[in-house]
Amino acid sequence: MSCMIVALSAAAVQPDDPIITSIRDAYSNAKEAIKSGKRQGNEMVTTLNYTVRGKGKTTETLHFFYKTVQGTYWMPEDGDPHFYYYPLYFITRSYNIGDKKYYEEYLFDSESERLLFVFTQDYDENGKRFDRRFYFHDGSVYDVLGPSATPFMKDNVKYQADELKHAFDWIIRNPKE
Repeated sequence: MSCMIVALSAAAVQPDDPIITSIRDAYSNAKEAIKSGKRQGNEMVTTLNYTVRGKGKTTETLHFFYKTVQGTYWMPEDGDPHFYYYPLYFITRSYNIGDKKYYEEYLFDSESERLLFVFTQDYDENGKRFDRRFYFHDGSVYDVLGPSATPFMKDNVKYQADELKHAFDWIIRNPKE
């Protein structure tokens, strides 16, 4: 509920920009697809446990939400022409470093799988938690809501999204037998 209030208050501040509006619509559609997708099993959860030097044990949980699409190959008549493709459309990532808890969301276009939006929760130099929203258009950061982001932060959030997408692709194509 509090996330919705934050999103609605951010929407009130931001003028009606058609690109941001379309991304917000895609976000709403993704959240709805996640609710219905849970019944279809189109979610993969991975939990990682590791140690961050000087900070202690960390548990990271990744939720990958995807569609299942059946396609066909051009094949000779005696081969099975069917295959399944799993377009990724949403990732959530939660983890801790020491006693601080972090949460991130990554929204991808459900057709092209291009990055559209990233939501992050982070901490300022005084230890106060804050939210930041990155909106993407044509592969680049289009707008950032929340505290200003340095060029490094903008590049890093895109890099993180790409790495998580590659991890999903690797896992989904290499399941344990």
